[in-house]
Order: sequence, then C-alpha cells, then structure tokens
Amino acid sequence: MRHPVPVPRSQPDPPPVPLSRYRNGYVADCENSVARFRRIVSAIPPSPARDWLGTIAGQLDGELGAVRRLATVGDSIEPARFRIREAPAKRIARRLDDTRISFSAAVTQAATIAEQAALDPAHADVTAQLEILAQQASELALGPAPGPPVPDEPARPWYRRRGPD
Repeated sequence: MRHPVPVPRSQPDPPPVPLSRYRNGYVADCENSVARFRRIVSAIPPSPARDWLGTIAGQLDGELGAVRRLATVGDSIEPARFRIREAPAKRIARRLDDTRISFSAAVTQAATIAEQAALDPAHADVTAQLEILAQQASELALGPAPGPPVPDEPARPWYRRRGPD
C-alpha cells in the first residue's frame, strides 16, 4: 500500500510588524491624504482631468507601500519612544516628515485642479496643474537622496534643579 507523499505547506505571511505610535502617525497621515485625494477625484465630473487625477491617485497608492516600508525600517533601526538618537533613524524621520508634507501638498493641488475643472474643464491651467502634480506624485515617498549624515548630539547630563535655599 502506497502512502501519499506529504506536500509541504507554505507558511502564511506573517502579519505586518506593528509600528511605533510615532511612525504610525506618519503612515496614517499619508493614508488620510490619499483618501482625501480619492474623494476629490470622485467629486470631479467625468473628464480628462478626472482620468488623469485617477492615474495619479494610483501612483499615490503605490507610494503608500514605500512609506510603510520606510517607517518599518526606521522602527527596526530604532523604535521611536521619546527621542530618536541614531543618525539613520533621524534621516528616515526627516524623509517621512517630508513625505507627509508632500502628500498633503498633492491633496491641496488636487483640490485646486478640481475647482478649476468644475468651473471650466477645458481651461489651460487645469492641464498645466495636472502636469505639475503628475511630476510631484512620482517623487513623493522616495524623494531626493538623503544629505550627508548628521552627527549625533552629545548626551547632556541630567541635573535636578534645586529650589530656592
């Protein structure tokens, strides 16, 4: 009697690593910006501007993955509790902050385009604004290369202040 050969089962993917509250705030802010961007796109009547903004929204969705990965790397270097001390973790924190600002700026730009598209869909400013936004969206999470490393600040001794004698 032949016994069937057991087939090894693949292990399910582990759940995503929970982020520190500090870095999770960056990721949540970027996710909220993309959700707002999508709401703006859905408010525009069908037009080339809406199609173009929809494409940009897809790019933003892809950038969210990069934001989460960057935050995960930052937490693996140094989980943010009170203060970040490691130079690579500081660079990642600055990049996450810049990314959050860029996502917010994309929402503002989309709102301006939506306003112009609602008033005059064929207006030349809409096309110019869309081209600018498309360029910005392709550079959000990855952004420019980081600058030179910042030296760590020397730890200052902690002294208890004495009250009036």
